[in-house]
Amino acid sequence: MSDPEVPEADAPLLVLAEFVFTEEGEAAFLPHLDQTMEETRATEGCLQAVLWTRPGRRYQFSTLWSERAAVTRWVENDFHRRVLMPGFRKWCVEGCFGDYRLTIDHARARKCPDCGRWTQEQPGWDERRPAQCAKCESVLPAATG
Repeated sequence: MSDPEVPEADAPLLVLAEFVFTEEGEAAFLPHLDQTMEETRATEGCLQAVLWTRPGRRYQFSTLWSERAAVTRWVENDFHRRVLMPGFRKWCVEGCFGDYRLTIDHARARKCPDCGRWTQEQPGWDERRPAQCAKCESVLPAATG
């Protein structure tokens, strides 16, 4: 499958946010983690939200949005404004944000647990795809996290 260029109007917006917590700040944030992910994913226009952790109490949020207005909806979310924004100012010692547009979309591949074959599908950024094995037609396990 080729790697088609994605028209900017259709390109998802990737937003990366990284935070470094103090020990006390991490302890204060963790009770809010599940709600953070639920609220983010429930925001209209959120295509995907993933949290990566690294040593040193570093957390990187990787979110995909259908459009910039969707990011604005998340920033204006009551939980985000009331809990997270003031919390991060107290809990963290470092933070950074970046917005990126997808220009080329490579296929995502998933291995079938039944027949062992790999299936590719686009869009590659959509963690729900491929949903079915191209060879044996088994339903592929959904992404977790």
